[in-house]
Parts: sequence; C-alpha cells; structure tokens
Amino acid sequence: MPRTYKRKVGCRPYVAYSEENLENAMRDICTGNLTQRQASVKYGIPRSTLKYKLKGAHGGKPGGPTIFSQQEEEMFQAYVTTASSYGFPVDETDLRFIVKAYVDRKGSRIRQFCNNMPGKDWIKSFIKRHSQLTVRLASNIKRKRAEVSPMVINEYFDNLSAELHGVDPCGIWNYDETNLTDEPGQKKVIMKRGCKYPERIMNSTKSSTSLMFCGNAAGELLPPYVVYKADCMWTTWTENGPPQTRYNRSKSGWFDNVCFEDWFFSTLLPRLKKGCGKQVLIGDNLSSHLSLAVLEACKENRISFLSLPPNSTHLTQPLDVAYFRPMKVAWRKILTRWKEGKGRKLPSIPKDEFPRLLSLLMTELKDNLADNLKAGFRKTGISPVDKSQVLSRLPQSTSSGSDSGTAATTELVSQSFIEHLNAARHGSGDKGVERTRRRKVSCAPGKSIAAEDIAGPSQVPPKKLRKNSKNQETVEDTPEVAKPSDVESSVGDSDIEPDSDISSTSPVAKSTVNNMPNEGDFVIVTYEGNHYPGEVKSLKKNGVQVSCMMKTGQYWKWPSKPDLLVYPQSDIIQLISEPKKISRRGLFSVPEMADK
Repeated sequence: MPRTYKRKVGCRPYVAYSEENLENAMRDICTGNLTQRQASVKYGIPRSTLKYKLKGAHGGKPGGPTIFSQQEEEMFQAYVTTASSYGFPVDETDLRFIVKAYVDRKGSRIRQFCNNMPGKDWIKSFIKRHSQLTVRLASNIKRKRAEVSPMVINEYFDNLSAELHGVDPCGIWNYDETNLTDEPGQKKVIMKRGCKYPERIMNSTKSSTSLMFCGNAAGELLPPYVVYKADCMWTTWTENGPPQTRYNRSKSGWFDNVCFEDWFFSTLLPRLKKGCGKQVLIGDNLSSHLSLAVLEACKENRISFLSLPPNSTHLTQPLDVAYFRPMKVAWRKILTRWKEGKGRKLPSIPKDEFPRLLSLLMTELKDNLADNLKAGFRKTGISPVDKSQVLSRLPQSTSSGSDSGTAATTELVSQSFIEHLNAARHGSGDKGVERTRRRKVSCAPGKSIAAEDIAGPSQVPPKKLRKNSKNQETVEDTPEVAKPSDVESSVGDSDIEPDSDISSTSPVAKSTVNNMPNEGDFVIVTYEGNHYPGEVKSLKKNGVQVSCMMKTGQYWKWPSKPDLLVYPQSDIIQLISEPKKISRRGLFSVPEMADK
C-alpha cells in the first residue's frame, strides 16, 4: 500500500499564516511602524520567523524536498493541461499511472512509492503545489460538438459581424427551448459512517415540461412559453403563473412547427415590432424552428433571422452559456422544497401546480436576470462582437496560449502525444464501425436459437415451411421433429379400425396420415372417451405434445397449470381454428366442440 502521511494530533501549526500577512508585517517592521514583537502579535506570525526573514535566512520553500524536480513536475502539469484542452481530461487515478509509467521508463525506484505507484496523498500535494490545476466535475459532450473547428467559428463571426453592424444591443435577441424536469437531483446528507446506500424518500419521475425563453443583449427577457404533453388544455393549467405567460400543448411535449409559429406570432413578433431600428433574431437550426411563415414575417418586418453553427450551442448560445444553468439550480431548490412539503405524497408535478412553481422560479431569477443575459451575450462574442471569446475555448487556442505555456508544452509533450489526442478528438479519417446488413430470422415464438442456426443463408427456412394454421405444410426432417413417414410407420394402418367413425376422407384422416399438425396449431384430442380442444406445443417421435383446455359450463378456458400430454396420432380428432376469447375472465368459444 502507498504510504500516506498524516499529521499528528496536537503538533505545532506549520506555516499558519498567509503570504500577504507576512509581506505586511515585514513592511511595518522595515518602516518602523511596528516592532518585531508587535508585528508578531498583530499578524500571528512567530517572532523567530520574522527574524529569519529580515536576515534573509531560510529563504527556501517550507517543507521537505519534492520527489521529482521542478522540470519533471512541470512536464506532468503540461500533460494534464494539454489533455484537458483536447477534451480528454485525466482523473487522479490516470495521473498516478502516468507518473508510474514515467518512473518505470527511467529505470528508477522511488522508496516513498509502492512499486513506483504514487499514493493519493502525493496527488493532493501535487495539485496543491500547482495552483493552475484543480479538481472539477466534468460534463460530457458529444464528439460532434467537440469537432467544431476555428474555421467554422471564423466564418460564423464574419457573417455575424456584418449582420450586427450598427444594431443596438436591445435589438439583438436569442431564443432557445429547454425543459424543467421532475427530478430534484441528489443532495449531500449526514449519514452514519459506513452506510453503503444513503437514500432519502422523495417521489420523482423522468417527466419534464418544455419552455421557450427569449432575451436580448440589453438584459430584457420575454415571458416564458410553456408546452405541456397532452391532447387538450384545461383552465387550471394556466392559473397562478408568471404574468403574460402563454401555454400550449403537443402530443410529444416538445416544440413542433405549430407551437413554434404560435410562440413567434403571439409572443416574440409583437415585441420586435415595438423596437426601433433593425432587429436580429439568433437561434439554433432545428427543423421545427424553420418555418416559411416565420421567415416571411421576418422579411416583412426587417428582422434578420440568423442560425448558429451546428453542434456549437454550448459555445455560441447565450441562453445556454449563462442563463439556463442558474435557472436549473434555482428550479431544483424550489422543486425540493415543494416535494418536502405540499407535494411529498404526489408522484409527479400536477400540471395545475406547475404555473405556480414557475412563477416562484421567475421571481427567484429576477434579481440577476439582466446581468446573466448580458454576460451570456458577452461570453459568446455576440455583444460586443468578439470571436476571441469563443476561439479561446477551443483546444487549438488553449494549446497556443502564452509563450511560456507554448514552450513548455512543445518541449515536454511529444508530438506523438499531440497526434494521439488529435486523432481521439477529430478522428483519423475512418468511418467508424460499419454495420453489417441484417436479415430477418425465422424463429418459433418461445424457442431459442444459436448463432450456428443462422450462420448462413441456407439455415433460413423457406417461406413455405412457415407456420400457417389455415394452409398446412409438410414438416421437413429436423433434429427434433420426426418425418410424417416415420409417424405413419409407427402408427400403422392397423391402428385405424375399419368400422371406426373416422373415414379416410375425414379431417382426422387428413391430419394424421397426409399432414402432421405444426407447432402452434389448434386440435381436438380424445382422452378416456372425452374430447378436449388444445394447442400443439411440439412434435415428438411417438406423437404430438398438446396443451389442453378445460370445460367451464358451455365454454372453455386454459387451466392455471398447463395440462401437457403427448398424444399418439390416432387420438388427434381434427384440426380447428384458434379459440375465440369472449370474456375478460379468460373464457373461450370453440365452435367445433358444439357437436362433441
């Protein structure tokens, strides 16, 4: 196990002062404002420390020497920074293995590490020594979003700057839809140490409600537009909500062309008509947001309709960058309070309760509303127009930051590592995994198959052998099913008596001699002089396995425990059609049994 250092309880404090206090104390002593003793009391710094600092003694860093040199630690820092800038950050475990591999390649052995593997305490100390590094929760983005290149961003800003030339910030609008879920999220709680499954009782579902928001670069936000998942609307779903909020519904619960057009003409267009000068509307390029009626209305009212680059809304959408996150945080708090109080017994948020919770949310966000919107437009480089705000968050710009950072990265991180990260992020030109062409497999219901059974086209049974209760086919020779000729030879002509009611032209003669019933067919069998309808489950060499029904009055039903029995071919009376269900209690009608 890696050695872990722990400070002893009661030991003297070590470097229990800040650099700022030390500088202030030294300045006061040098200027004569305070004596050494007075400065020691005022700033909480030992007098001996002040003496050493005045004499210039012990000028090194506190603590023992580090295991690696400063150049080696800068190499590790450059590795972590470069990997993070390319979208593939390392965690603490990854860094430990990287350091171990480095030490192993050098052929060294570090006694403080177990098998050259650094412990968790070394990782914490390493991060503490390098203030540029920190431990954060990372969100996942798709590769399509990560592949946004500087060329796409430059082209976007070239067109954007031309459209926004001379436009006032109050005329630059951004719209985007989002949803408010019924999940309040996780929360840190106090539990008994060692509890494996900390849980709290709180109802939650995966349901959500869609909303459309729109704001401008001057900090103005339009009333929200709500879309419920429903077929019709009720009056209680629109009460106690934020002022001037409009409500709609769709079958899927998301915005479609109808909902988007209604939002545009009822909420956005009346506000844009009140604005003076040119109005610019910026949004994503979803198909539901591109409507001919909307585009014609924009042209008639001098409104420029601009689309963001595909898969770049996490960089270029102001509402995504600066408004939705604080909104979701505030929503989870409001939802938690509601579920701990009035809604503690409800499985989800009732639609007549949602407007009131939405009103609480908008009130919560009112104080910082304007600042968040302005920060979103500034961070996305829209107002004022500044493409460096977006380019600085791309990996190419991050890896080519300051001169010292570039030199350290170029010197300490090999070109093969850079190429590896480029291939992992942008791909190496391959098309990925190619899917083979699939074909339908003919398999009986409830029967398993193996890969060997469908290995080649010859394993697929022809269409004429598929089950058809109305048009019976001859069953071919398979490992589990006997040929009709084998069954005929096993039964023999002597099993059918000449004076029997069953003639050679009757249905039973046809089913037992000329054709075998298939799996899934329905037949009538005889047992101890009585007749019973049933379903053929499988074909055996000595007969047919049938699951029989039981009589209930003048109707039939399936028993709770299947009545399975192998009947010889001579006990199969005739083939019948599938019994018809006539009751929710599981009663069936068998017309062929009426004369039995």
